[in-house]
Amino acid sequence: MATTSEITTRARRGAKRLSRKLRVQSAPLSKPPHSSAESGPSHPSLESLQHLTSKCPRCSLCKFPPLLTVRSKAHSSICPSYDEYGFHSHSGSGRVIVANAVLEGRVGLDEATREVIFQCTMCGGCDMSCKFSTDIEISETMFALRAESHRRNGPLDAHARVLENLEHHGHPFDAEMGSKGDWLSSEPAVRVGMSQRLVLVGSAYALRTERRATLRNLVRLLGAAGVDFSVLGEGEPDTATMALHIGALDLFDRLARDLVTTLQRGGVQEIVCADPEDFATLRGHYPKVVQHDMRVRHAVEVLDEALAKGSLKPRHVVRKRVTYHDPCSLGRRSEEFQPWEGEVHKIMGQLLVTDPPKPVNRGTEGVYDAPRRILAAVPGVELVEMDRTREYAYCCGGSGGVPQAFPEFAANTAAERLDEAGATGAELVVSACPGCEHNLSAAAGGRRIEVTGIYDVLARSVLGPGKTVELAAGARKER
Repeated sequence: MATTSEITTRARRGAKRLSRKLRVQSAPLSKPPHSSAESGPSHPSLESLQHLTSKCPRCSLCKFPPLLTVRSKAHSSICPSYDEYGFHSHSGSGRVIVANAVLEGRVGLDEATREVIFQCTMCGGCDMSCKFSTDIEISETMFALRAESHRRNGPLDAHARVLENLEHHGHPFDAEMGSKGDWLSSEPAVRVGMSQRLVLVGSAYALRTERRATLRNLVRLLGAAGVDFSVLGEGEPDTATMALHIGALDLFDRLARDLVTTLQRGGVQEIVCADPEDFATLRGHYPKVVQHDMRVRHAVEVLDEALAKGSLKPRHVVRKRVTYHDPCSLGRRSEEFQPWEGEVHKIMGQLLVTDPPKPVNRGTEGVYDAPRRILAAVPGVELVEMDRTREYAYCCGGSGGVPQAFPEFAANTAAERLDEAGATGAELVVSACPGCEHNLSAAAGGRRIEVTGIYDVLARSVLGPGKTVELAAGARKER
């Protein structure tokens, strides 16, 4: 019987084989659905994606991980929305069908249709499973469908306040959350202002009080490693990820251009993201709007590098059985945008193909190994894996505007992930995302398992007692 490692390797090889070059012998369409050569990179529209979405065979593979990766019946699904609502309309394929129906005028964007569109965490799990067989670009279709919904009808009521906050406060949270620089009061050694290496803290870490301890541990680790960096504190711009997920592209584009202009004028050469939502947006969506030459990294990559160089030395034992939750935005959704210029051809009288082949992100290049190496470096930690990991990890339920509009769905999805974590026998669920940590912690009440951040675990080992910021008990495990 094949080992888990062998099964995973076969699955990745199969995914990469799908990207081999296709020979096309036909004349290009007179008006191809999309050619980036005409206008440069931009947000794909429903029309520009129809040559892909029209290929959906309704096979339902988007609801499940590839069979080679399935380890148990209990954890054999990939789509939280389908698990929650149980209708095909709430799967990747169902929303592709909705997208084509909207484009062709066969269905309007009434309240029920808009609920189907937004009852999705935008985790990209369906996209990964689809690309194991058919490259339909479900995630891009979902972004385009949300943008079309917003263009015609504006935001859902629950999302309108998020957009207002972005406009007026510079972040998606309410004003009473305080200032993005409040956390710095206990970190006088941290430099505030522009520098060549800027740590982009992100609104979730800076404003959610229960997450600030994790943020403080991160900057203390970077300081201990001798990393030269600065933060912007109160004046840090938001990446506008929530505007992107809601479909408010005009606002997203404007804030994206403003952020890049601000950082470039400040001489920033490298952006280190604490929050993977910012990381995924900067890598996967900013290049569609604004060009820049700043390097974008995630903080776990910097810490992993410091451990490899020996500038961080984990010495204190953390005797815990740990399982790692892959954030969607650090994993499958974090791959870089790949621009394409070419033509769309019709072959065999009906199939639309691109020439040259359009590059496809399959989730295999996400940040998966760095956090696992960090945990493996901590003495006393026993790392055990959940059934669904890496590009086929199950979402925590905390993204895509779901917690704001459909909180019960977000809570149920987190509970499903915690059930999977509990099945490993782990005492700690560790992640590298403030959204995941927040949503999983909120659902952890009454369970014999705690939720914490990877920066907290590493800080306990490197910095030791007295120098690590400990999370309040309620922030680790809410009962």
